Amino acid sequence: MEQPERAPVERLILVCCNEREPGEAACANRGSKDLHKAMKDYVKSRGLQTRLRVTRSLCLGLCEKGPNVCVMPDQAWYHAVKTEDVPAILERHVAPMEKKS
Repeated sequence: MEQPERAPVERLILVCCNEREPGEAACANRGSKDLHKAMKDYVKSRGLQTRLRVTRSLCLGLCEKGPNVCVMPDQAWYHAVKTEDVPAILERHVAPMEKKS
């Protein structure tokens, strides 16, 4: 097994897009797919897609609190995230990256 010399991205944002039956607690049932798109669009608009990856994940284990987002390696967790929360969340994690550029 090979280990890369450095991580392929500086930060990884996991947006839970797990689906369940209608009416069941699941992030996708609460709009996480739109949230994922909004985050990807934001990152692309800042030109950071080679340094920060926004990806869909399956269940993060907090279904009742969703939609859920996790930012790594910051170990930052966000619950009940709405599309209007995207700028505030990403500014918190993107601003330090832009200063490094």
